[in-house]
Amino acid sequence: MSTHEDDALSWAGDEDRLVTGAPQSAKRDARGASSVNSSTKEAADGTDDNVQTGLSSIALVGFGIFGGIYLLYSVAWLITALRNPTQIADPLGNGMFVLGLWLAVAAPSLWFAAVLYLGSHSSVSKRMVFLLLGAFVLIPWPYLAWAG
Repeated sequence: MSTHEDDALSWAGDEDRLVTGAPQSAKRDARGASSVNSSTKEAADGTDDNVQTGLSSIALVGFGIFGGIYLLYSVAWLITALRNPTQIADPLGNGMFVLGLWLAVAAPSLWFAAVLYLGSHSSVSKRMVFLLLGAFVLIPWPYLAWAG
């Protein structure tokens, strides 16, 4: 027989909850198995579809550091493009040179976005390697030579 205190701690329709010592939050799913037991089975099998695989804190910090590096690269390439005194006599050559400078401004942002988007199904270490590779390839040498 339930007491008044037990009735205060239950909701209407809670008759199907587990009373075998499992936590009260463990409910039965559509098959009749408790969620505690089914999650244990799925964890053992590795087939849990509801578990979200998020990035670790170290990976997020690493992506943030690389994002900052690529932002600085874009700013350095922008300064180089705006302070470029080079003029080529040929209009087509001059246009191609200016286009190349502005593509150099956009290249770090495009590389960062491409690695994160296209590598979303790859491992974190593989994405970090590609970001490190891009950090070496996209160094703004004209800015470093001008500033130094």
